[in-house]
Amino acid sequence: MPENKEVRTRFAPSPTGFLHVGGARTALFNYLYAKAQGGKFLLRVEDTDQARSTEESFKTILESLKWLGIEWDEGPHVGGPYGPYVQSERISIYKEYTEKLISEGKAYRCFCTQEELEAKKKQAEAMGVPYVYDGLHANMSESEVQEKLKAGTPYSVRFKTPSKTLIFDDIIQGKVKFETKLIGDFIIVKSDGFPSYNYAVVVDDGLMKISHVIRGVGHLSNTPRQILIYEALGFPVPEFAHASEIVGMDGKKLSKRAGATSILAFRDLGYLPETFLNYMALLGWTSPDGQEYLPGDILPKTFDVHRCSKSPSTFDVFKKPKGGDEEVATNFSSLDQIAEAMNPKSKLNWLSNKYIRELPIQKVADSLAPFLENRTDIPAEYRDPKNMELHSLVDSVRVYLDNLRQAPDYIAEFFVSDLKVEDGEAKEILSQEFSPKVVTTFYELLKKSDPKTDEDYKALMTQAGEQTGQKGKTLFMPIRVSATGKAHGLELPILFPLLGKEKLLKRIEKISVQVGISLP
Repeated sequence: MPENKEVRTRFAPSPTGFLHVGGARTALFNYLYAKAQGGKFLLRVEDTDQARSTEESFKTILESLKWLGIEWDEGPHVGGPYGPYVQSERISIYKEYTEKLISEGKAYRCFCTQEELEAKKKQAEAMGVPYVYDGLHANMSESEVQEKLKAGTPYSVRFKTPSKTLIFDDIIQGKVKFETKLIGDFIIVKSDGFPSYNYAVVVDDGLMKISHVIRGVGHLSNTPRQILIYEALGFPVPEFAHASEIVGMDGKKLSKRAGATSILAFRDLGYLPETFLNYMALLGWTSPDGQEYLPGDILPKTFDVHRCSKSPSTFDVFKKPKGGDEEVATNFSSLDQIAEAMNPKSKLNWLSNKYIRELPIQKVADSLAPFLENRTDIPAEYRDPKNMELHSLVDSVRVYLDNLRQAPDYIAEFFVSDLKVEDGEAKEILSQEFSPKVVTTFYELLKKSDPKTDEDYKALMTQAGEQTGQKGKTLFMPIRVSATGKAHGLELPILFPLLGKEKLLKRIEKISVQVGISLP
């Protein structure tokens, strides 16, 4: 590509569902490369599949991109010099180019019925050879064509594929070679009058002066058809970059359900957009200095599609399926199910914790507001993101957070005043023969010490275990219930430093009175 040519990239989703990680990564790579090169990023809506396209999906995709902070320079709601940017509004444009191809003998009308085509496919399968359309109507005379048209015979339009060896250099995948005889004459306009994907995308990219087509490697097989159409229409062929396949923790391609988790689900799970952008950028790309935490404007300044790897990239957000169970982490019907299926040691969580710890506290508090608004166990004034005391609490707990959805439970612990052992499991724990000794020993050790950190509290619990001969659940559970009144909750080494020594002592005293444990 000439050095003075403007870099123009695009993301062209079909509004037939929500935006998932594969699509979002494609949008991000195109956006970042355009920004890094001082170019333009376009959004185009490919809605020629009228049966499946919906306005709701269109709005969801736009909402997802806006949450991620991916802004387009040209496209829906923004406009631009090459609109319209919605394919269903460009039918007349495709029709004009179709007529041109037909008149030049580069395309023709195909009157084969669906039944005839299916029979040909079955015959090829029976013979054990790949199906390639036989070009039955490629050489019909004009009078024969007109006769069919007058009779109202339905037809599609096929591209007349020249026989040649097609070679192109893919920025990521390297040199790619295709034999066009294996493609055959393919459909560019369907019988309903709408263009096929491969045809519409070329007309749009050509007219919108797209310089780089960056997309997933699954589209590599579409590229030879598209190059042939570029050449036939006289459009410059853009540079292609097919990003690596995304695989799960088991090394297999993400299933439709696990891989198709909506991007907005991660928003609702409490991940910041900065975190998710950073994480997605690392799915097949490495920064020049190898750094993985890339806050601020580092990504738009350093991203280069030439640094992408063709090796599969691992989406480690979900746990590895056990025992070959393909259904693990796939069939989600709620946020709780997604949260349960997530890998706590994922790179996403590591990055999320970094961002939550290092972003300005006001930014974190603002992002936390939706997760606090319905928490009646937290005083209303502490649900206001401008409250300085809330800032102080968030600042105390954020080191422990993998996402903001976890924060309300931590914050609520500061406001527990009416401690009661009401849960049957909790009562059972404190009724065990060994429990009173564990509680009184820990209480006595706590009174005599001055713990500050999680390690300090761990050490105290270890001492209590050594003195009482208890360990594991028989040590930690009595301490937990005596401090919280519940059998389950935050990890004690996290909770105790947040409460502080004095509040913790008062809690143990209150619970002990309720259950009849005599403290020293």
